[in-house]
Amino acid sequence: MNVTSDFELLGVTIQVEGRPDMPVRLAPAKARGAEQAPAPLVLREGSEFRVRLEFAVGAGRDLEGLRFIDERTRQGVTVGHQEILLGDYRRGGPYEIVLPPERLPIGHMARDVYQVIGTFVDKEGRILGCESHSFEITKDWPH
Repeated sequence: MNVTSDFELLGVTIQVEGRPDMPVRLAPAKARGAEQAPAPLVLREGSEFRVRLEFAVGAGRDLEGLRFIDERTRQGVTVGHQEILLGDYRRGGPYEIVLPPERLPIGHMARDVYQVIGTFVDKEGRILGCESHSFEITKDWPH
């Protein structure tokens, strides 16, 4: 979902070493509940992963102070929130950013489905775009 024409989210990919890249099937954040949500990505507990963001900047103007806000919930409760400064970008693209690595928790209490809402905001606080997806932490990788 694009909130402004200044920004276009082209893709989100989950990367885990030794595994094929996992493209996230994006569901617009505002459309949650309006259509059937895509199946969650399945990730093994304790895995280290990175998120790759691909986007373009529209013809409207250059973007300054682009930030990515990632909020994760589990059973309706916020379990993670981070804000990452991505920087300044000229019109054009596509641009590709790989976020710092993260490690998933381990243990049966961590095994569940997590909802993620990613929001892109400029330095003035304008929401440029949103996406939502989910992932499931399991004991092992699916076969």
